[in-house]
Amino acid sequence: MHRLNLLDAWILLAIYRAGKQHKLDYAAIVSCLPDVSLPVPTHQEFKNAYNKFLYIKFIVADGANTALSPAAQQLVESSMPIAATTANAIGWVEALNKTLSIYKFSSICNRHEWQEDQYAHGLELLTETTRR
Repeated sequence: MHRLNLLDAWILLAIYRAGKQHKLDYAAIVSCLPDVSLPVPTHQEFKNAYNKFLYIKFIVADGANTALSPAAQQLVESSMPIAATTANAIGWVEALNKTLSIYKFSSICNRHEWQEDQYAHGLELLTETTRR
């Protein structure tokens, strides 16, 4: 049995934030992780989340691009705190996790669109934005 967890909620929020910037590639998604004072998810954790989201139709994959489905976008936005800032990003992730934790499914997809070199580039971009 597979479940969505706090890490998945954090990654889903990164996909949402990247989409708001019209950036749909994996590196951009990694670079859009909100600062929630947790260790950055590994490449494998991103891939696991991707396959879960793909299975439950929370994301739309178009080659190298990944976007939220309309239902997932609505779910993320409805979990948004009143003042969605970096300061309360953990609150947003926790609220989203509370909703996502009810999802249980017996299988996940097994696709490999997200590559490790793109992950590494995303980490570089994330590091650049957090230094500012």
